[in-house]
Amino acid sequence: MERGSRVAAGFFSLTPPAPPDDDGSYLRWHLLDHMPEQYSLPGVVLGSRWIADGDYPEHVIVATGALERVGGVVNYLFAEPVQQTYDDFMALGAHLAEVGRFPERRPSLQTRLLELSDAHAAPRAMVSEGVVPFRPHRGVVLLVEEPVGDTGHRQDWLLAKHVPSLLEADGVAGVWSYASTDSWTLTPSCLGDPQIVTVVYLDADPLATTAALQPLIEQRWASGEVRPVFAAPLRSMVQWEAWPE
Repeated sequence: MERGSRVAAGFFSLTPPAPPDDDGSYLRWHLLDHMPEQYSLPGVVLGSRWIADGDYPEHVIVATGALERVGGVVNYLFAEPVQQTYDDFMALGAHLAEVGRFPERRPSLQTRLLELSDAHAAPRAMVSEGVVPFRPHRGVVLLVEEPVGDTGHRQDWLLAKHVPSLLEADGVAGVWSYASTDSWTLTPSCLGDPQIVTVVYLDADPLATTAALQPLIEQRWASGEVRPVFAAPLRSMVQWEAWPE
């Protein structure tokens, strides 16, 4: 598939909310120290962090099992060769811990390395499909699903029926989807049942946009093509207001 970018895979780390006594030091460390350091690796293309704080937990659409406790998501985009990038990524984390630059580990609910399966930009976003994650966004709707039935039929339905409807919705800038693969050798922490993870990028208010999208998202599950595990809005950690309204 022509993606128009170097991205081949997405690494997703899902964690619980910050503890009640958190003073923000963890997020400052991650955003100002740990995440930028990953760009020292040639294969790391982009890092993003999204959180569900304030009123966000009240707008969860679906959350099951361990993912009932999701409070934050980190997403790194990897280029080819994915295996080498993943190995370098894991080695860098171990090295930073050894030199005292990994002061705190948040409990992990799930980590996955998934292959980028399709990428789409909304026509109104005026960018190519391969650069949607690099465009400023207010937040995302994150969908974690389990595949059901025939893979080819499912993909045809999502691409032909569902994704175009999402892209036409107000506030949606683009949609990127990832799927499990056995192409790479991963640590046990990144293994699990097959999943599809879809990131719906939003450039309007995430809570209002998610409420408007909910009936459309629920059509995915009524179709029987995918089974929901988690679906909820999260806000970007980077503020949108770069210029006056």
